[in-house]
Amino acid sequence: MADRKTVLLVEDDEGLRYAFRIAIERAGFDVVEAAQGDDAVHIINERGDELCFAMLDMLVPKVHGSSLIFHIAGTAPTLPVVAVTGYPDRVMFADPADRHVVKAIFLKPVAPEDVAGFIAARHAREPRA
Repeated sequence: MADRKTVLLVEDDEGLRYAFRIAIERAGFDVVEAAQGDDAVHIINERGDELCFAMLDMLVPKVHGSSLIFHIAGTAPTLPVVAVTGYPDRVMFADPADRHVVKAIFLKPVAPEDVAGFIAARHAREPRA
């Protein structure tokens, strides 16, 4: 379907990545996955215009979540981000100005349906231009 939107899902835990993917797809979105930060950077660089949202685990291998947020703020500043973490004390932003791309921070454990529901509601209210 041409009107479907795509969410970038960045999560290194395969089981969690699967659960989030299923929930996001059920919410009506296509999903492109990255298991580590450098893969996410590549996807953002190559397909950033196709993405309507990014869901980032803040602690993934290769490129830390805060660095991914910095990259998104610089290369795709209208791409909204949902950050997911089990370590809220480690959520830092490379530059306070980068916070504008982060629309929510969910603490693990979190139900994948809750994150998918947030993405769907936020996208319905404010679709990415």
